[in-house]
Order: sequence, then structure tokens, then C-alpha cells
Amino acid sequence: MSTIPLAPTSRPASRPTRRRLLRGAAAVGSLAALGGALSACTADEANAAAPQTPAHYPASYDRIVEASRRERKLLIYSNTSQTNWQPAFDAFTRRYPWLSDIRATNLGGSAVYERYYSESAAGASPADVLANNAGPLWGDYATRDVAAGYRSPEKDHLPDWAELLPGVWTMSTDPVALIYNRKTLSRDQIPDGLRSLAAIVEARPSRFRGRIGVYDPTNAYGYASNQGYTSKVAGGWDTFRRLLPFAHADHSSGTLVEKVVSGEYDFSINLSGGVAIPAAENSGGLMGWSYYAEGTVVMPRALSIVKTAPHPHAARLFLDFLLSAEGQAAVAEGGLVPYRPDVRQDAMDSLQDMRRKLGAERVHLYRPVRVPERVQEAYVARWRKAGG
Repeated sequence: MSTIPLAPTSRPASRPTRRRLLRGAAAVGSLAALGGALSACTADEANAAAPQTPAHYPASYDRIVEASRRERKLLIYSNTSQTNWQPAFDAFTRRYPWLSDIRATNLGGSAVYERYYSESAAGASPADVLANNAGPLWGDYATRDVAAGYRSPEKDHLPDWAELLPGVWTMSTDPVALIYNRKTLSRDQIPDGLRSLAAIVEARPSRFRGRIGVYDPTNAYGYASNQGYTSKVAGGWDTFRRLLPFAHADHSSGTLVEKVVSGEYDFSINLSGGVAIPAAENSGGLMGWSYYAEGTVVMPRALSIVKTAPHPHAARLFLDFLLSAEGQAAVAEGGLVPYRPDVRQDAMDSLQDMRRKLGAERVHLYRPVRVPERVQEAYVARWRKAGG
């Protein structure tokens, strides 16, 4: 069976705690296929003292730290922007100064995997780590026996689902969210979820026809965000039947954001919170955003060390750092949602914050599985029928 192809990706009225989202975004500039690398380390950085190992790490961990000095590099194939990555990169390099040559791609979701698979089939890949929020494609990845068999010492300090699949670790738990244009809407047209949005557009059908953007379910993130809602949220398909006649499907989060900014759309729905929330918070008040009060799906953004990693020790240090409390705080500073219970940060609502605000029963974790083509096709056919 084949799996889903993927195009590039990407609340209640109360606000979360003070945000410090994406400071310095202008400094990282626009992204090339390979995200910006930090400068090569100096002699002092190369010889810097090793940081103290956490008490719960094995004594042998010092060998990983010392071996990473010979590697000095790390390459991540991801569909995550440099602005999301940068705080984590900065914090990681402060801890391990000799690993300042760290790079991440900002590829389309399926390209993360396809590039690695094709390079591996040809004999070698420079990638150490894959990172992505495309759940169904992780399901396919897990069947290929390419993940390194590494057990992080942070595992016992994390929820049991932190390792989503063998060798696939949760980096962040980003909610599926909506954004809206404050300038084109009146106060009584501000939704707190898809159910309330359906009522808003049904009240003025001619005004809102074609004014909602939605992630297309023919790509992996679009499929997961749509299917997650209809399978987890009570009355999900009924809500879609009400909403989709007003909607237009797009294939990228960038397009969905841009069309709300321009006013072409009043709303865009089913975006990753890792894109939607920072975009709204940094729009100068033009855009607002919301969880789904009736039920919010959380899409794990995951990463995996590949067996063929040229810099396996550096990759292990990076994985363990992202799973630590310090690393999760840096993840939040980049606009992604931390889930570790003991993390201290004030940049983003954590998974625990979402559960307190919405109610634990209204926060649904999406679990990645391999999706056969026939299953996706049947879902897309039903979705399109709902749109009329």
C-alpha cells in the first residue's frame, strides 16, 4: 500500500501568558533549502569544558559527549522554519559550544523523507536527524527500519507517548488552530472553534461564501488535521458539512496565512499552531487565533535519529536536549508547544495549559499511523462531498 503524498506545510477568548515569540526573526532572514548554520566553533569553543551531566543520565553518557567533539556538526532534514528552530539551536550550542555547525532544512513535508530515502538508496545521506509534523508519513517511516535504536535517558521523565513510534520522539505538541482577520470581522463574528464558526457563516451565507481557507486533506498534514477532528471531536463530520460549503482548500500553511493577512479570507482553519499562533501574535493586531473550544487536536512534531547518521553522537545530544526541561523551554521560545510536565517557560501555552483551559477531554493527541492510499482516498471523497 502506498502512503499519502505531502505538499509543503507549514481559542477561547482568554489569552495565554506573556509571549516572547520569535524575537530576532528578522535576523535569521529568508530560508534557503538548507537553513542558516551557526558559525564554525573557535578553538576555545572546541575545547570548552563539558557541561555537568544530569543525575539521571548513565555514567557512560560522558563518552557520547566526548565523541561529539570529533563530529562538530549536525544536519537536520525538517519542514520546520528557522525561526522555530533558532532558540533551540542557540540554547543547544551554549551547552555544547563545539557543536555550533548545526543546520536544518525547511523542506516540504514529504520531501524530508523522500530526500533521505533517495540518498540512502544511492549509498549515503548527510542527514543525521529527520524532523516533521506529518503524522501519517511517520507511520510509513516506522515500517522501513531506518530509525536508530537509541533510548533517551529522558524517557522516564516524559509521558509514555513521548516515543510515538520506535525511534520517533515527540519534540512539541502543536495544536490544530484557526486564524482570522480582525479588520474584516465584527466582534460578534470572532469564533472560538469550528462549531461556532459554522454558526457565524451560516448566519450570513452570501457574506462568507468562499471566505474560509482550509488545509487540503490530500496531503499528509492536511489529512491528519482534518481526519483528527472528524474522528476525535463529537459531531466533527456534522460541523464539516456545515463549514466546507464556505471553504476553499489550499496546500500550504503559508498560503493560508497570507490570504487571511490580505483579506482574501476572513478565516483559515486546521493550521498547525506552530505556524498560526506566531503569525497571529506577530501581526500587529491584524490577526487573531483560537483553539477549538469543542475539541482541539494536538499534532506532535517529532524527530528521529537515522541509523546512517554521520554524526550520531551529536544527534543523540540534540535529541536528549530537546526532550529535557531546558530544551522544551527553548522549543517554546521558538513558537512551538512544550509538553514536558516540569518545563518552566512563559512563551507558549504548554500541553498542560491547554488541558486546563479547554478541559482534558477536549484535547486530543493525534497518534501517527501509516495510512493506506485507499483509506485516504475514501476520506477525501467524503470530505469533498461534504463541501457540496
